[in-house]
Amino acid sequence: MTITRKFHARGEIVHLLVWCVLLTGISYGQVQDSQLGKLAYGDDKAKVSSAIAKVKSGQFLGTDVEVIVEARAVEAVPILEEEFARSQYSFTKAKIASALIRLGDQDNRYWDYLVELATPAVESDAPNFMNFDLQGKSLPGPSPAFVAWARTHNLDPGLAGEDSVYVLPGKVGFLGLTGDPRAIPLLRRALFSPNYMIEAVAAMGLAKVKDDESIPFIIEACARGPAEAATSIAESLVYFDEPRAQRAVDKYVPANTAKVDREARARGKTPFH
Repeated sequence: MTITRKFHARGEIVHLLVWCVLLTGISYGQVQDSQLGKLAYGDDKAKVSSAIAKVKSGQFLGTDVEVIVEARAVEAVPILEEEFARSQYSFTKAKIASALIRLGDQDNRYWDYLVELATPAVESDAPNFMNFDLQGKSLPGPSPAFVAWARTHNLDPGLAGEDSVYVLPGKVGFLGLTGDPRAIPLLRRALFSPNYMIEAVAAMGLAKVKDDESIPFIIEACARGPAEAATSIAESLVYFDEPRAQRAVDKYVPANTAKVDREARARGKTPFH
């Protein structure tokens, strides 16, 4: 995404960065009960078996979970369920919950977990961390509004900034990564967040769901934000086929970036992938 800033890692920030595969996810494909036990990964059997073994051992990365999802290796569902119950890290649990939903697990606790994680992020009233000049270009943060908000809440602006740029958008992103239509109402609400990173992640989640009816809401979010934020939000519109979405891409995304994004989509790139 366009609006980024590096911070010193702490606690779950480290964990979120380990799970950065959230932003390089795999295209959604839910597996029905009749498909349980069937292997879909053909020549990649060794790779998938290795990923499953790593998850079972508890020593695994987000990429291992995504290998399992991409292969639709539903025989790993019980192992993922056990790891979800065992893990003490919220982002690990969120990554696994997202994977289980994409693998067709019908246990509502995984969906409920993601909603409970994302809702406070969507409802946060924290101003955007980044500052913008009159041309809408991002400046080094924190913004004066964010500093004032942090002090009002007795928070360190730097540490609160880590939450704003990484943690809160990540919580929304795990929900969007599922590609589940149940996420649409909450993702639409997220388009009104004062945090432009959350808006951009929510827009990408709606693209993942392929919810054409959300296109006007995404375009409105672009119109409300400064230029650089609008670019980040509008990049999600590349994945919609409707002319109004593509016109908005041409309006808010620089031509060279839009060209790269469209070419990537033509090669099979999907939201979060």
